[in-house]
Amino acid sequence: MSTITPIRDPAPTPDAPDTIEAARLAAAQACEAELQARGLSRGRAAREIDISAPRLSRWLAGTYPAAGVPGTTARVEAWLARIAEGDALSIAGAGLDRHARLEATRDVHAALAQAQATGDVALVTGPSGAGKTWAAQRYCARRASAIYLEVCGATVSHAGLLGLVAEAVGAGPRHASALAARIAAVAALRDRGALLVVDEAHHLSAALVDDLRRVRDMSGAGLALIGGAGLAMTVASRAEIAGRIGARLTLKAAAETDVRALAQNVLGRRPDKAERAALLAAARGPGGLHALRRLLTRAWTIARAEGMEHIGREELLAAAEDGAGGGV
Repeated sequence: MSTITPIRDPAPTPDAPDTIEAARLAAAQACEAELQARGLSRGRAAREIDISAPRLSRWLAGTYPAAGVPGTTARVEAWLARIAEGDALSIAGAGLDRHARLEATRDVHAALAQAQATGDVALVTGPSGAGKTWAAQRYCARRASAIYLEVCGATVSHAGLLGLVAEAVGAGPRHASALAARIAAVAALRDRGALLVVDEAHHLSAALVDDLRRVRDMSGAGLALIGGAGLAMTVASRAEIAGRIGARLTLKAAAETDVRALAQNVLGRRPDKAERAALLAAARGPGGLHALRRLLTRAWTIARAEGMEHIGREELLAAAEDGAGGGV
């Protein structure tokens, strides 16, 4: 009776020193290139790789103990692979955040500028995706004395809200009470010609909005309240707030000129009639300009998958059709 001896894979043999060094050298060169391209320090890269900065430096220089080189090389290679995967999925090159001259931005900036110049209150309301946040953030990014603050439903106490305001205006994150936070915020805002822009203010109760009004009254700074339609009702319920409004702006459906401008930033060309219809349907549906962004992102992703540098007509219409069932 014969027996069959199973065939086994040969036991792995350790890599030769020259092979280990070749792998380290290739990974080190790629790592150095990424550091330079992304403006990363070795310390920041080491944290992302999950090793110490001295270890990374010695490994790059080829002076790390030989026993630890393969493991470090593997960690760096995994980090490089994550970066490559992220780049492949990135939409940074799509032009989605490239500046475009929009009617909504112009109108929001005019209201904010008036509030800052006069120390009044500006009320800017409109549905999600109307362009309120984008315009407000851009206004504040270009003016050192305009401070942007976004609040949320979790901001339910006077101390919590005033603490956020104090931190946003540079008065520190910790205060013993709501009164202490308000005093610190007022001191930081006084005599600066400042504007406090509070976004998502529809999440706040009338009493909390009145806290912001008090900060404005005591500091002389302008105040801009930005949010959904419910914010107008909240403001109307308090005469002391409503009586201080110097500028009111209600944004509605996205203007066709705005939709074209945003789309042209991404497409690099003027959309044709069918494309304009798809773009407008997205921008004027639920989500507004957020939905338009999602449509253009889908189209960009389709184009990239097909090896195209720009979105073509077929890709845009395909993206619109993909979103038709569940909303753009």
